[in-house]
Amino acid sequence: MTIAAIRLRGDQRGFTLIEILVVVVIIAILAAVAALAVGVLGDDREMEIETERLIDTIALLQEQAQLEGRDYGLRIEGAGYECLRFDGFEQRWAEVSEDQWLRRRQLPPGLAFELEIEGRRVLLRKAASLESSIPQLMAYGSGDATPYRLALVRPGTGQRVTVIGGADGTIEIERHEPQ
Repeated sequence: MTIAAIRLRGDQRGFTLIEILVVVVIIAILAAVAALAVGVLGDDREMEIETERLIDTIALLQEQAQLEGRDYGLRIEGAGYECLRFDGFEQRWAEVSEDQWLRRRQLPPGLAFELEIEGRRVLLRKAASLESSIPQLMAYGSGDATPYRLALVRPGTGQRVTVIGGADGTIEIERHEPQ
């Protein structure tokens, strides 16, 4: 080996063990903060997404009812909902299965519905039975609708978003933050 080659090796400097440990600790702290932020905000975002989806579904039902001049309904369960259309020939409510926007929906785990109609709380079933597919919320072909208060809640946390529907088809939102 020549002297020039030895000098190059001596001039080369790497990271010390302490410098590497400091970088690893900083990365670990940033990852922990990011994971906590996503966990806390992820739940809120999940509720927001489901609220928007529910409002869009109700608005679409009302629009379809007026366009077609027939009655549509929303059957609410404890953790899901389905859209129904009244079949005048068979005189029964039938699930709207051919439309991807009006298909049956399940809420993500940890979310549930609470429903009030005319100031009275409605007992919601855990799952729909085939014998009684009658909707609680109606959107009539005339443009009228069932007045309601439908809350999307995260039990045990106090988080709640209430969708308020008027008889004229208007929709309002109330947000309740945990205290």
